[in-house]
Amino acid sequence: MNTIRTIKLLALSALALVAIGAVSATGAQAGTFTAGAFPATITGTSAAGSHEFSTQAGVIKCQPSFHGVLAAASEQLTLNPNYGTCGIEGKVVHVNDNGCDFRLRAGATIEMDVVGGAMNIICPDGAKIDFEITSEPICHVTVPGQNELGSLRYTNDTEAEDVDLHFQIEGLFYEQDMGCPQVGAFFGGYKGESTLKADAEGGAATWFEVD
Repeated sequence: MNTIRTIKLLALSALALVAIGAVSATGAQAGTFTAGAFPATITGTSAAGSHEFSTQAGVIKCQPSFHGVLAAASEQLTLNPNYGTCGIEGKVVHVNDNGCDFRLRAGATIEMDVVGGAMNIICPDGAKIDFEITSEPICHVTVPGQNELGSLRYTNDTEAEDVDLHFQIEGLFYEQDMGCPQVGAFFGGYKGESTLKADAEGGAATWFEVD
C-alpha cells in the first residue's frame, strides 16, 4: 500500500472516530423523563408564587396548571398549559391556549438530582397563545409557536417522588395588537416554578423523575 493511500485511510479513520465521539457526546447531553408505570398522566401545579410573563404591557401574573401523558421513558414531554385567568396591574387577563402545547426537553445533568433543559411551544397552523387584557380598548398579547426556549431546570424531589420545574426563559417572542399601549413584535421573559406529579393508569400515584 503506498504512503499517500495509507495517510488517507488514517485520516478517514480519525474523522470517523471524531464523528462517533461527537454523537456519543451529544447523546450524553440528553436527559430522560421517566415514571414508575406507563402510561403516566403528568400534572403540574404552580409552586412558590405566580408565573410571570414580562411584556411591554406589564408583567402578567398567572397560576397555570399543566397536563400531559408520558407513554414511555423519553427525552421529551408534551404538556398542555391551562392558564385560566391571570392578572396585570389590577386588570384581569383571560388566556386561551388555542391548542398550543409546551414540549419540554430534558438536557444535561447539572448536579445531583438537577437536570437542565429547554422547551418548544407547539401550535396548530396559524394559532397563538392569546393573553387578553381587559383594558379599554382590549389589548391582546399573543405568543406563537417557537423553538429552543431556555433555560429550564428540573429538580427531583426524591422524598415526594415528583419534580420541580423551574422556568427561566429569556427571548420569548410575542406580539401586541392595536389595543395595547405599544404595538408590534417584542421579546420578553417568562419565569415561574411548578411541581410535576405522575399518576399511573387507574389514578394511583406513582413516582416521576428526570435523569
